[in-house]
Amino acid sequence: MASTNTAVLVETVAPGVVEIRLNRPHALNAINVDLLNGLVDALRQQITESRIIVITSAGERSFCAGEDLKETLAPATGSAEELRRAFEKLQDITRLTSSSSAIVIAAVQGYAIGGGAEIALAADFVIGGPGAKFRFPEVTIGHAVTGGISARLVQLVGLLRAKELLFTGRYVAADEALKIGLLTELVDDPRSRAMELADELAKRPEVSMRANKSSVERATFPHMETVLQDEVFVASVCFAEDDAANAFSNFAKRKAPTTEPAADSARDINTAFANALARSPDQVFLRFGESDTTFQEFDKAVAQLAGGLRSAGIVPGDRVLVMMRNSFEMVCSWFATNRLAAIWVPVNTELKSKTLAHVLASAKASIALVDEEFLQDVQQSGVVGLDQIYTNGASKDRPLSELFNKSSPVTAAASVSPATTAAFLYTSGTTGRSKPCVLSHEYFILQASTLIEGCGLTAQDVLYCPFPLFHADATALTAIPAVLLSCTAAISVHFSASRFWDEIRQTRATVYDFMGATLALTYKQPSNARDKDHNVRIAWGVPLHPSFGKDYENRFGHKLVTLYGSVEASLPIFQQGDLVPGSCGKAVKGCEVRIANDEGDPLPVSTAGHLLVRSDQSNRFFSGYFDNPESTLSATQGQWLHTGDLAKVDQDGNVFFLGRSKDVIRRRGENINASEVEEEFLAHSEVVLAAAHGIPSTLGEGTEEDLKVTVKLRNGSRLQEEQLWNWATQTLARFQVPSVIEFVSDIPRTPTGKMEKHSLSAEGGQWFDTRRR
Repeated sequence: MASTNTAVLVETVAPGVVEIRLNRPHALNAINVDLLNGLVDALRQQITESRIIVITSAGERSFCAGEDLKETLAPATGSAEELRRAFEKLQDITRLTSSSSAIVIAAVQGYAIGGGAEIALAADFVIGGPGAKFRFPEVTIGHAVTGGISARLVQLVGLLRAKELLFTGRYVAADEALKIGLLTELVDDPRSRAMELADELAKRPEVSMRANKSSVERATFPHMETVLQDEVFVASVCFAEDDAANAFSNFAKRKAPTTEPAADSARDINTAFANALARSPDQVFLRFGESDTTFQEFDKAVAQLAGGLRSAGIVPGDRVLVMMRNSFEMVCSWFATNRLAAIWVPVNTELKSKTLAHVLASAKASIALVDEEFLQDVQQSGVVGLDQIYTNGASKDRPLSELFNKSSPVTAAASVSPATTAAFLYTSGTTGRSKPCVLSHEYFILQASTLIEGCGLTAQDVLYCPFPLFHADATALTAIPAVLLSCTAAISVHFSASRFWDEIRQTRATVYDFMGATLALTYKQPSNARDKDHNVRIAWGVPLHPSFGKDYENRFGHKLVTLYGSVEASLPIFQQGDLVPGSCGKAVKGCEVRIANDEGDPLPVSTAGHLLVRSDQSNRFFSGYFDNPESTLSATQGQWLHTGDLAKVDQDGNVFFLGRSKDVIRRRGENINASEVEEEFLAHSEVVLAAAHGIPSTLGEGTEEDLKVTVKLRNGSRLQEEQLWNWATQTLARFQVPSVIEFVSDIPRTPTGKMEKHSLSAEGGQWFDTRRR
């Protein structure tokens, strides 16, 4: 059997024995894209088909001289991101060889350098010739080892020797390599000896050999997958983070072609929009109800507003505060601000009084663009000067329309980097004061790209979002995917359960998103004959309630996809394949999840704890809280982002979201998860919304809490509190049965659908004796 990839040749040399030969002798068998892909593909196929795999190399001078410095591992775009993906693929070599039940033998003659040493040392036997030489040059040139070397090398040669080899990058000749444990054997003809050994091993009992290999690997490297993920993370620090950003850029440029990157490789919003405009000027970009705006029409409006902002004194780095409802003008304000390399700061339109004053003050904005209905609230805050406010509406005093016509248009966007701040989006404020999160241009691009890949979005989609533009759903996850795909973003003014499907049909949406309680509100609407009268093929959103997920899909005729995200963490977790009931997905490529105790130490599989995430991609997460280093440091301890949420992860990597860490009620020794109680109550046919929250205990101050559930019922429901409580005693776990149930006409929610529990009263409702259970 021969391979079609000439950089890697595959041949069956005996029953159950296959030879994989690195075949670039003219380049010292150095790793280029063809060799990397060919080797990974060959290993992936042969680990299931062969008992013994022998890795050899063509020529006498080298086993593998690391990466080919004359070529690039990023041929498609030349981008640092593509190069990073290639390094991730190097990790697959170790994954395949160490987890394989097949025995792998490496025959090393000549140089085994960098990636070549990693390939060799991932094998079960390493047979060397007299000319074998190992070297790990990564640290000396600003790179990072991959292939599990940070763990395997320590086990092979010891901690101090491993550090010495890595930090000095010196050559290790064959004799020393044998002595310190880099070689299993040293012979004159390593290939012949490897084949001889393969023949011997092929005669051994197969099950016993495979089982023992697996046991030894697990015992020696119990956390190999974590090591592989850590190495990519460390590589990102070397190649992309802060002070090393230039080093990584130079590294990519040194190996990349000089051609321009592909249109879809943009790493900032300005470039991404320019690419979309060039590709599809007449494609509808924005749809508000029945009003459509093409990319070309939008570009002209952005140019006019950018000119007005520039004439008003806005320069790169300035903050443009916006308090407006969803509208064409609001989207325009965002792209116009970014066109000037300034920072867009949209704020919650529901805010008033001291809360609004706090948010306005924290932005330290140079100018404010405000809908007329919010003008008085902004003026009364005393934070923004009257001469800094432009009004969107009928006002004749500094109208926003004046900025659209005030100066010559700005047709060319200012130069920005991927790390340049594009916007501040505020935290929801459900568990404390809202804080402005600093978000880079690439933050929006990466988050949108994750959604596009996870949902399989295309240029033919119409992306509908009923949530406000001061939130990531409408910005990073609707407008920016539309830019990257040159498709349509259909944005509603606000969410309405009764009008939801009418708007879906009106906008001809194919995709929509849900969050907070909105999916439950939609599901609890009365069924009608038009439930499947739409073009939607998929909807995505925050962890959904498994109790009605499948029924929802069957009723409305489309798939639901769930994920986990936050302003700080973007989208680190996404459903992959069929949903595991109760899970919100697995960590996406480039992200890592840890469940930790209060000290930040990892917890065992399927144990509930604090959800921590991190990424090996620069700019994937927020850059910090603006002007708030204490909160930033608290949220990013130990190179992990502390989400403030509770979760658990099963042995297959499925993440189960359990709620906010501040949303746990402790009653008489039991920790009660509010979201789990709410999910249980939502399963009742008469319940539309349910909010579980703690109230002062009847046992007195300082004696923990009692559990109260505030409930909104279906219109016309005749259900009584005692009937619902009796149902709870029969359905829920003893500790989940509330002491108090209160029926209300509605439960206050944020504009993004989250319940505002801090506004719920401890007073009111009907008390029950939980001892009656």
